[in-house]
Amino acid sequence: MSYPMQPQLHGRKRHPNNTKLRLWWDAFWKGLSVQTAFGPLIENYLETTHRVMNQALQSHNKMLAVPVILHYPKALPSHCLLPHNEVISRLLRFLYWELGLIKTAHSADMRYIWCREQDTSDKPHYHAWLFFNGNALQDLGPLNAYVNGSDGAYDGDCLYHRIVRAWAWAIGWPLEKMVGVVDVPKNNITKKPCVYYFQRSDHNAYQQVFYAASYLCKAYSKPIGQGFHCFGGSQL
Repeated sequence: MSYPMQPQLHGRKRHPNNTKLRLWWDAFWKGLSVQTAFGPLIENYLETTHRVMNQALQSHNKMLAVPVILHYPKALPSHCLLPHNEVISRLLRFLYWELGLIKTAHSADMRYIWCREQDTSDKPHYHAWLFFNGNALQDLGPLNAYVNGSDGAYDGDCLYHRIVRAWAWAIGWPLEKMVGVVDVPKNNITKKPCVYYFQRSDHNAYQQVFYAASYLCKAYSKPIGQGFHCFGGSQL
């Protein structure tokens, strides 16, 4: 299968719309397998991903790694979108607040990477990987809107519901209309969510997560050079 790729990137070492961004074409980076089916990756983004994952595992001996795709609802008019990436700042602020409400012996200590993408749609969408202290959180919980006989949509205590609530608050959208707005990629074979829970010493799992997360580092479909960031990661 062939995939589309911006023709202006062919053979280049730096992105023409931002020459500070270095393009990476090889299938391995620092000995780690990466995804290049959509064309080159941006090495700066790979470096951020590597740093964030390493910081998470240096802080805790276990990790819960969760990928999410954050959409704007189709019914939300394009002119109602927040400028630039303010919506990501709002999401993170509310999600940190949600995580602080969890009663566990350990802090969730979330770290993250995110990217902004837009190809032919009238709205951008965001991919994110969220990395948690595995001593505090071990799973994402159910992905359906109603759990344990609850009356309200996404009002459960599970991690997935907390993420949905944070995104709903960030975009100003009713919880009962959030079905399908926060996606979790699923394994093509098992059809289970691609969520990883593993120990620091599990190098195979680390490589699997890095390979999956490298998808966010691709140059394709990112509106680079339009005055706003297309990728970010936690600092500490």
